[in-house]
Amino acid sequence: MATLKALSPDAHRTLKLKSDNGIFYAKKAHMLSLRVTEVAQATVAFPVFISRMGNGSMSLSALTSFEPGKNLFVSKGEWVSSFTPTAMKTYPIFLMKPMDGNSEPVMGIDEGSEALSTTEGQAIFDSKGKLSLPLKQLKTQLMEDSRNIVHTVQFFETLTSYGLVVPIDMSLNYSDGKTNRVRGLSMIHEDKFQSLSAENLADLRDRGYLAPIYAMLFSVFQLNALIRRNNQVDDIDHIKSINLEVSKDTRLA
Repeated sequence: MATLKALSPDAHRTLKLKSDNGIFYAKKAHMLSLRVTEVAQATVAFPVFISRMGNGSMSLSALTSFEPGKNLFVSKGEWVSSFTPTAMKTYPIFLMKPMDGNSEPVMGIDEGSEALSTTEGQAIFDSKGKLSLPLKQLKTQLMEDSRNIVHTVQFFETLTSYGLVVPIDMSLNYSDGKTNRVRGLSMIHEDKFQSLSAENLADLRDRGYLAPIYAMLFSVFQLNALIRRNNQVDDIDHIKSINLEVSKDTRLA
Protein backbone atom coordinates (compact mmCIF):
# COMPACT_ATOMS: atom_id res chain seq x y z
CA MET A 1 0.00 0.00 0.00
CA ALA A 2 1.43 3.37 -1.03
CA THR A 3 2.15 5.94 1.68
CA LEU A 4 0.66 9.23 0.54
CA LYS A 5 1.95 12.69 1.31
CA ALA A 6 -0.08 15.84 0.71
CA LEU A 7 1.16 17.56 -2.43
CA SER A 8 2.81 20.90 -1.69
CA PRO A 9 5.08 23.29 -3.59
CA ASP A 10 7.47 23.43 -0.65
CA ALA A 11 8.12 19.68 -0.66
CA HIS A 12 7.49 18.80 -4.30
CA ARG A 13 8.38 21.86 -6.38
CA THR A 14 11.08 20.00 -8.35
CA LEU A 15 9.07 16.85 -9.04
CA LYS A 16 7.95 15.93 -12.54
CA LEU A 17 5.43 13.35 -13.73
CA LYS A 18 6.73 10.97 -16.39
CA SER A 19 4.68 10.65 -19.57
CA ASP A 20 4.32 6.88 -19.10
CA ASN A 21 3.12 7.23 -15.50
CA GLY A 22 0.33 4.69 -15.90
CA ILE A 23 2.72 1.93 -16.92
CA PHE A 24 4.41 2.04 -13.52
CA TYR A 25 1.03 1.38 -11.91
CA ALA A 26 -0.07 -1.34 -14.32
CA LYS A 27 3.04 -3.32 -15.21
CA LYS A 28 2.86 -5.68 -12.23
CA ALA A 29 -0.90 -5.54 -11.65
CA HIS A 30 -2.79 -8.68 -12.68
CA MET A 31 -6.00 -6.86 -11.74
CA LEU A 32 -6.78 -3.21 -12.42
CA SER A 33 -9.30 -1.29 -10.34
CA LEU A 34 -12.36 0.02 -12.20
CA ARG A 35 -15.36 2.21 -11.49
CA VAL A 36 -18.87 1.18 -12.47
CA THR A 37 -18.83 3.95 -15.09
CA GLU A 38 -15.87 2.24 -16.80
CA VAL A 39 -17.19 -1.32 -16.96
CA ALA A 40 -18.80 -1.19 -20.39
CA GLN A 41 -15.61 0.16 -21.99
CA ALA A 42 -13.34 -2.19 -20.07
CA THR A 43 -15.17 -5.34 -21.13
CA VAL A 44 -14.22 -4.70 -24.75
CA ALA A 45 -10.78 -6.03 -23.78
CA PHE A 46 -10.92 -7.51 -20.28
CA PRO A 47 -12.89 -9.99 -18.20
CA VAL A 48 -14.31 -7.99 -15.30
CA PHE A 49 -14.89 -9.51 -11.88
CA ILE A 50 -15.67 -8.37 -8.37
CA SER A 51 -12.79 -8.75 -5.94
CA ARG A 52 -12.27 -8.03 -2.26
CA MET A 53 -9.82 -5.42 -1.02
CA GLY A 54 -7.77 -5.77 2.16
CA ASN A 55 -10.46 -4.04 4.25
CA GLY A 56 -13.15 -6.42 2.96
CA SER A 57 -14.86 -3.92 0.67
CA MET A 58 -15.73 -4.83 -2.90
CA SER A 59 -13.86 -3.63 -5.96
CA LEU A 60 -14.48 -3.96 -9.68
CA SER A 61 -11.39 -5.45 -11.29
CA ALA A 62 -10.25 -5.95 -14.86
CA LEU A 63 -8.26 -9.18 -15.08
CA THR A 64 -5.02 -8.61 -17.00
CA SER A 65 -3.25 -11.90 -16.25
CA PHE A 66 -3.68 -15.22 -14.48
CA GLU A 67 -0.52 -14.71 -12.42
CA PRO A 68 -0.01 -12.09 -9.68
CA GLY A 69 2.75 -9.68 -10.62
CA LYS A 70 2.17 -10.00 -14.37
CA ASN A 71 0.16 -7.87 -16.78
CA LEU A 72 -0.29 -9.24 -20.29
CA PHE A 73 -1.35 -5.82 -21.58
CA VAL A 74 2.03 -4.22 -20.94
CA SER A 75 4.51 -5.11 -23.67
CA LYS A 76 8.01 -3.63 -23.95
CA GLY A 77 7.01 -0.84 -21.60
CA GLU A 78 3.88 0.12 -23.54
CA TRP A 79 0.17 -0.24 -22.82
CA VAL A 80 -1.38 -2.40 -25.56
CA SER A 81 -5.10 -1.98 -24.91
CA SER A 82 -7.49 0.55 -26.44
CA PHE A 83 -9.00 1.12 -22.97
CA THR A 84 -7.06 2.83 -20.19
CA PRO A 85 -8.66 2.92 -16.72
CA THR A 86 -8.71 6.11 -14.70
CA ALA A 87 -6.48 4.51 -12.08
CA MET A 88 -3.68 4.42 -14.66
CA LYS A 89 -4.28 7.93 -15.95
CA THR A 90 -4.06 9.56 -12.53
CA TYR A 91 -1.25 7.52 -10.93
CA PRO A 92 0.66 8.36 -8.70
CA ILE A 93 -1.60 11.27 -7.68
CA PHE A 94 -4.58 10.60 -5.42
CA LEU A 95 -7.18 12.49 -3.42
CA MET A 96 -6.74 12.23 0.33
CA LYS A 97 -8.24 13.63 3.51
CA PRO A 98 -6.28 16.63 4.79
CA MET A 99 -4.46 16.27 8.10
CA ASP A 100 -6.00 19.50 9.42
CA GLY A 101 -9.48 17.99 9.44
CA ASN A 102 -10.75 20.16 6.59
CA SER A 103 -13.56 18.48 4.66
CA GLU A 104 -12.13 19.48 1.28
CA PRO A 105 -9.90 16.68 -0.09
CA VAL A 106 -6.36 17.48 -1.12
CA MET A 107 -4.07 15.95 -3.70
CA GLY A 108 -1.73 13.31 -2.33
CA ILE A 109 1.31 11.77 -3.94
CA ASP A 110 3.13 8.45 -3.67
CA GLU A 111 6.62 9.86 -3.24
CA GLY A 112 8.28 6.51 -3.87
CA SER A 113 6.69 5.93 -7.26
CA GLU A 114 8.87 5.26 -10.29
CA ALA A 115 6.50 7.52 -12.23
CA LEU A 116 8.10 10.57 -10.61
CA SER A 117 11.34 12.24 -11.59
CA THR A 118 13.26 15.46 -11.04
CA THR A 119 14.79 15.44 -14.53
CA GLU A 120 12.12 14.32 -17.01
CA GLY A 121 8.40 14.67 -17.52
CA GLN A 122 5.71 17.24 -16.85
CA ALA A 123 6.35 19.66 -14.00
CA ILE A 124 3.84 19.31 -11.18
CA PHE A 125 4.21 22.94 -10.11
CA ASP A 126 4.99 25.98 -12.23
CA SER A 127 7.66 28.57 -11.46
CA LYS A 128 5.26 30.40 -9.12
CA GLY A 129 4.53 27.31 -7.06
CA LYS A 130 1.06 26.86 -8.56
CA LEU A 131 -0.23 23.59 -9.98
CA SER A 132 0.72 23.26 -13.63
CA LEU A 133 -2.12 23.12 -16.16
CA PRO A 134 -1.83 19.32 -16.70
CA LEU A 135 -1.99 18.79 -12.94
CA LYS A 136 -5.05 21.04 -12.67
CA GLN A 137 -6.69 18.87 -15.32
CA LEU A 138 -5.65 15.77 -13.41
CA LYS A 139 -7.19 17.19 -10.23
CA THR A 140 -10.47 17.71 -12.08
CA GLN A 141 -10.27 14.09 -13.22
CA LEU A 142 -9.66 12.94 -9.65
CA MET A 143 -12.67 14.90 -8.39
CA GLU A 144 -14.83 13.24 -11.05
CA ASP A 145 -13.36 9.87 -10.10
CA SER A 146 -14.27 10.45 -6.44
CA ARG A 147 -17.90 10.80 -7.52
CA ASN A 148 -17.61 7.63 -9.59
CA ILE A 149 -16.27 5.81 -6.53
CA VAL A 150 -19.48 6.74 -4.71
CA HIS A 151 -21.53 5.45 -7.67
CA THR A 152 -19.54 2.21 -7.55
CA VAL A 153 -20.24 1.71 -3.84
CA GLN A 154 -23.94 2.29 -4.51
CA PHE A 155 -23.75 -0.24 -7.35
CA PHE A 156 -22.39 -2.88 -4.97
CA GLU A 157 -25.03 -2.06 -2.37
CA THR A 158 -27.75 -2.58 -4.96
CA LEU A 159 -26.24 -5.82 -6.27
CA THR A 160 -25.99 -7.14 -2.73
CA SER A 161 -29.57 -6.18 -1.88
CA TYR A 162 -30.79 -8.23 -4.86
CA GLY A 163 -28.47 -11.15 -4.11
CA LEU A 164 -26.66 -10.73 -7.42
CA VAL A 165 -23.08 -11.27 -6.20
CA VAL A 166 -21.85 -14.86 -6.28
CA PRO A 167 -18.31 -15.95 -5.27
CA ILE A 168 -16.56 -18.21 -7.75
CA ASP A 169 -13.53 -20.46 -7.98
CA MET A 170 -11.50 -20.33 -11.19
CA SER A 171 -9.69 -23.56 -12.07
CA LEU A 172 -6.77 -23.15 -14.48
CA ASN A 173 -5.82 -26.27 -16.42
CA TYR A 174 -2.33 -26.02 -17.89
CA SER A 175 -1.00 -27.72 -21.00
CA ASP A 176 1.56 -29.69 -18.96
CA GLY A 177 -1.18 -31.21 -16.79
CA LYS A 178 -0.83 -28.90 -13.80
CA THR A 179 -3.86 -27.20 -12.29
CA ASN A 180 -4.31 -24.11 -10.16
CA ARG A 181 -7.39 -22.88 -8.34
CA VAL A 182 -7.91 -19.13 -8.02
CA ARG A 183 -10.21 -17.93 -5.25
CA GLY A 184 -11.39 -14.54 -4.07
CA LEU A 185 -13.32 -13.48 -7.17
CA SER A 186 -17.06 -12.94 -7.54
CA MET A 187 -19.33 -12.25 -10.48
CA ILE A 188 -22.93 -11.45 -11.29
CA HIS A 189 -25.25 -14.30 -10.31
CA GLU A 190 -26.80 -14.82 -13.73
CA ASP A 191 -29.59 -17.17 -12.63
CA LYS A 192 -30.80 -14.76 -9.96
CA PHE A 193 -30.52 -11.87 -12.38
CA GLN A 194 -32.65 -13.70 -14.94
CA SER A 195 -35.28 -14.44 -12.29
CA LEU A 196 -35.73 -10.83 -11.16
CA SER A 197 -39.20 -9.37 -11.45
CA ALA A 198 -40.05 -6.74 -14.01
CA GLU A 199 -40.24 -4.23 -11.17
CA ASN A 200 -36.72 -5.07 -9.97
CA LEU A 201 -35.32 -4.92 -13.50
CA ALA A 202 -36.95 -1.52 -13.96
CA ASP A 203 -35.27 -0.37 -10.75
CA LEU A 204 -31.86 -1.51 -12.03
CA ARG A 205 -32.54 0.18 -15.36
CA ASP A 206 -33.52 3.45 -13.71
CA ARG A 207 -30.32 3.39 -11.64
CA GLY A 208 -28.28 2.86 -14.80
CA TYR A 209 -27.04 -0.55 -13.68
CA LEU A 210 -28.34 -2.83 -16.42
CA ALA A 211 -25.57 -1.90 -18.85
CA PRO A 212 -22.68 -2.72 -16.46
CA ILE A 213 -24.42 -5.90 -15.32
CA TYR A 214 -24.83 -7.19 -18.87
CA ALA A 215 -21.29 -6.07 -19.72
CA MET A 216 -19.87 -8.03 -16.78
CA LEU A 217 -21.80 -11.14 -17.75
CA PHE A 218 -20.57 -11.00 -21.35
CA SER A 219 -17.02 -10.16 -20.26
CA VAL A 220 -16.52 -13.77 -19.16
CA PHE A 221 -15.96 -14.58 -22.84
CA GLN A 222 -12.87 -12.36 -22.71
CA LEU A 223 -11.24 -15.14 -20.68
CA ASN A 224 -10.70 -16.96 -23.98
CA ALA A 225 -8.87 -13.95 -25.41
CA LEU A 226 -6.82 -13.67 -22.22
CA ILE A 227 -5.83 -17.35 -22.52
CA ARG A 228 -4.66 -16.75 -26.09
CA ARG A 229 -2.67 -13.71 -24.99
CA ASN A 230 -1.16 -15.72 -22.13
CA ASN A 231 -0.16 -18.57 -24.43
CA GLN A 232 1.69 -16.23 -26.78
CA VAL A 233 4.25 -15.55 -24.04
CA ASP A 234 7.09 -18.08 -23.98
CA ASP A 235 8.11 -17.81 -20.33
CA ILE A 236 4.58 -18.26 -18.91
CA ASP A 237 2.91 -21.64 -18.36
CA HIS A 238 0.42 -22.17 -21.18
CA ILE A 239 -3.22 -22.68 -20.25
CA LYS A 240 -5.36 -25.34 -21.90
CA SER A 241 -8.73 -24.44 -20.37
CA ILE A 242 -10.50 -22.66 -17.54
CA ASN A 243 -13.43 -23.80 -15.43
CA LEU A 244 -15.60 -21.45 -13.37
CA GLU A 245 -17.74 -22.78 -10.55
CA VAL A 246 -19.64 -21.33 -7.63
CA SER A 247 -17.40 -21.23 -4.57
CA LYS A 248 -18.31 -23.34 -1.57
CA ASP A 249 -16.79 -20.67 0.66
CA THR A 250 -19.82 -18.47 1.35
CA ARG A 251 -17.66 -16.06 3.39
CA LEU A 252 -16.57 -14.55 0.06
CA ALA A 253 -20.11 -13.51 -0.85
